[in-house]
Amino acid sequence: MMPHPAAKPIAIAADHRGVVLKARLIQWLQAHGHTVSDLGADRADKRVDAMDYAVALAAELKHGRSDIAVGLCGSGQMMAIAGNRFPFIRATLLLTAEEAAGARQHGDANMLVLGADTLDAGTAERILEIFLTTDALGDRYAERRDRLARLDISAL
Repeated sequence: MMPHPAAKPIAIAADHRGVVLKARLIQWLQAHGHTVSDLGADRADKRVDAMDYAVALAAELKHGRSDIAVGLCGSGQMMAIAGNRFPFIRATLLLTAEEAAGARQHGDANMLVLGADTLDAGTAERILEIFLTTDALGDRYAERRDRLARLDISAL
């Protein structure tokens, strides 16, 4: 199979509740020509904290080892909250394929978060496909991204 024209290095991680969906998404990514870094977890029967995996994904993005991160946990909430603690992460928790294009176009999201307990595998694949094949828009959206990067909690 030929690589997808927009193939990017992808880091993916999940807590114990996202292990099964993570395995399916890794297969999809590899079938579409993406290089995948699997940061764990590997077992659904051993409880782990999603926050630890969000931190590992953030490190992949910070150090340029991956262009996009994909995080999975039960609801997706903790993975997204933890990811967004880092100023260079723009994590987005998506529930529908219709949301995926806007997350990339308007927010230039670089971390896709999915709720393993709330999505079926087909929907998750479709969200991932749209997320990876949609580019960020420029103009006012680029200005918004730049403003977001300059937000500083100490200014409050």
